[in-house]
Amino acid sequence: MPDSRWRPARPADVAAIVHWIETPKALERWAGPGLTWPSDGTTLWQEIDASENASFCLVANDAPIAFGQLVDKGERRAHLARISVSPDHRRQGLGERLCQHLIAEAHRRGADTVTLNVFVDNLAAIDLYRRLGFVTRGPIDTRGIQPMQLRQFIHDVDNIDP
Repeated sequence: MPDSRWRPARPADVAAIVHWIETPKALERWAGPGLTWPSDGTTLWQEIDASENASFCLVANDAPIAFGQLVDKGERRAHLARISVSPDHRRQGLGERLCQHLIAEAHRRGADTVTLNVFVDNLAAIDLYRRLGFVTRGPIDTRGIQPMQLRQFIHDVDNIDP
């Protein structure tokens, strides 16, 4: 996508992203439990702490086509969160570009650990994360969420998959 570029996310971007989310369940899976449904851009911007967390958009013609956040977990740990690609732009490699951008930004900010969470039934995302070098890290929680960590930053070998 030659006319696309990265930039910090803006409240107007989240107002557009709201339309990518079709159901309350989809919102919960993307952003976590307890969020307002139906949502609007201003409310969602606040609920996902978009001004506090490093939030990024890939934009084409100034419209968001991919969105993701880096959540600072302290101790040089960055957590990839709320990764999404516009329904009209899926299956074009943008999820991979988004994750690579977030990982590079985490490194630039000094993180030596990069993590994320994924629902175990989201096989396409799991496949993407494995290709990028993430491995499972810890047990699946009661909601069906699997923690993962970027392999190159794992300092011990306990509790990781091969």
